[in-house]
Amino acid sequence: KDKNFEYLRFRLSYGTPGSQHFSPYQAVMTFRFFGLENYHYWRGSYLLGLGNADLGWQKTNQFNVGMELALRNNRVRLSVALYDKLTMDMLTDINLPTSGGFNSYKANAGEVRNRGIELSLHAYLINKREQNISWTISGALAHNKNKIQKISNTLEALNALLLAKSDRNPSFLYKEGESMNTIYAVHSLGIDPANGEELFLKKDGTKSYTWNPSDKVPCGVNEPLVWGTFSSRFRYKGLSLNLVFGYRTGGYSYNQTLVNKVENHDPWLNGDRRVFHDRWKTPGDHVYFKSVKNTSATLASSRFVMKENTLECRTINIDYEFNPTWLKSHLSLDYLAIGAYSEDLFRSSTIRQERGLSYPFARKFSFTLSARF
Repeated sequence: KDKNFEYLRFRLSYGTPGSQHFSPYQAVMTFRFFGLENYHYWRGSYLLGLGNADLGWQKTNQFNVGMELALRNNRVRLSVALYDKLTMDMLTDINLPTSGGFNSYKANAGEVRNRGIELSLHAYLINKREQNISWTISGALAHNKNKIQKISNTLEALNALLLAKSDRNPSFLYKEGESMNTIYAVHSLGIDPANGEELFLKKDGTKSYTWNPSDKVPCGVNEPLVWGTFSSRFRYKGLSLNLVFGYRTGGYSYNQTLVNKVENHDPWLNGDRRVFHDRWKTPGDHVYFKSVKNTSATLASSRFVMKENTLECRTINIDYEFNPTWLKSHLSLDYLAIGAYSEDLFRSSTIRQERGLSYPFARKFSFTLSARF
């Protein structure tokens, strides 16, 4: 037996789990009484949701194969997993006009295939128990690619509505052969230096200053090619330091911050300095943003689809536990520890945009003191 080799395991699985993901009343037309409310002693009821008698379970054929490897008395552990998932009768929310009384209803929309790989590594770089010192590193990597295999007639009708809709946000259309996270926008050729207007490339290859929703094309996938985490934990006697980082690379994102804060912002109100300083002013200006005099709304444009590579420090935690013998002799304490903790200490990304649009984003700092008498 090789002393450096601990174990090697393989695993293989296949199954078809089902998922409901909708309330029972969404499959059949159900009413609810108003309760104690009445009108001239007449009780009323209201519709909970639009029933869909054809609504069925979402089913997924899952195939998984993996390997686990351990070396040098478990000081190095590696795990690899590959999967192939075919989701049938995919459950999707179908949006409705507000005049219908409901925002959306559930429907089985088609088939989607997800294929990917997951890797994880855990290793002891230093592990000297007699000296009470250790250092471990861990990392995880994931890659997933999804593709729409087949869509229902309902989704085809929804695609037609989205292609005819003028919207400031990019559309996420559902087309066979494409990812579910594909960003659809009109192809932009940038700002014309002669007049400060945005120039678009139409589907037929011609150029136009007019934005047309029917010219929307795939402009990137809003999903990273690779993402994951890596961490480091160091301990020496009573001192311990733990760092956790996250990363993602290879995906695209629509920079809504530039749209809202620069081009779609009212120049008569307080705003970003780029509203005046970085927009087109005179013929010959080679700039990223259209003329400040152009008050028309900027609609979904490939100009704001940007590649995202991000590295962020998710947590930093440092603690120190005092020597118990020293505590008892000097402070008459059984235990004393101090620590500091921080979340999102720094973030570096190729795309700059606001965070916390729905709730203010804030970095967190905390300090702890624990004592036992």
